Amino acid sequence: MSELKQKTSKNLPPETFFEEKFHSIGFKQLTDIQKRALPIIYQKINSLIIAPTGSGKTECAVIPIFSHVKETKRQGKIKVLYVTPLRSLNRDVFRRITKYAEQEDLTIQVRHGDTSQSLRKKISDSPPDVLITTPETLVILLTQQKMLTALSELEQVIIDEVHEFLSSERGSQLSISLERLQLNSNQKIIRTGLSATVGNIEDAGHFLAGAKKPCKIIQDKSMRKYDVEVKFVKGSI
Repeated sequence: MSELKQKTSKNLPPETFFEEKFHSIGFKQLTDIQKRALPIIYQKINSLIIAPTGSGKTECAVIPIFSHVKETKRQGKIKVLYVTPLRSLNRDVFRRITKYAEQEDLTIQVRHGDTSQSLRKKISDSPPDVLITTPETLVILLTQQKMLTALSELEQVIIDEVHEFLSSERGSQLSISLERLQLNSNQKIIRTGLSATVGNIEDAGHFLAGAKKPCKIIQDKSMRKYDVEVKFVKGSI
């Protein structure tokens, strides 16, 4: 029996389990948004997480999601799709979350327009458990039979920087791709959105979850305080 199942079977609250898990990987304490979001994401509910940069949004999404898919992963099937608006963000996210994937014995790769032909072939021939990509590359993947087969057991989609897609052509394109992913998958796909700021929260929730589908909004409204000290050094001008 897995660590997750062992602890939850003993009626240990999910928030307590994940607090221990976060401590084990180096976090001294959970942030406010993590305390609020972890129990929701653990329940596999479509969620939009809105919190300031540096508050741990990415971790409060990927750590519980990776814990879940560790139990259902299948060779040759992509279980988690992580979508970002920029190729550079793809690489940054890859560096940040690789260690969390490896701790759950999950494989992870990045696929975007700059990906080499050799790596594209590797991903196609031996799909990872977690794939990081962009909306434009996702459109291409959905035209390839091998990738459609690899995505046929997809369970989770994480969309980073949700605000970048709202009321835009790219957003409309991504919405269509999300629906196509669901039609292609044998599993109910849970969608998790991350953003530091959103103008119209209700519209963002509808965009993320799809028309007439519920979406839990988890927002950290706290203001970060900074101490700014300005020094003038004589002779520096």
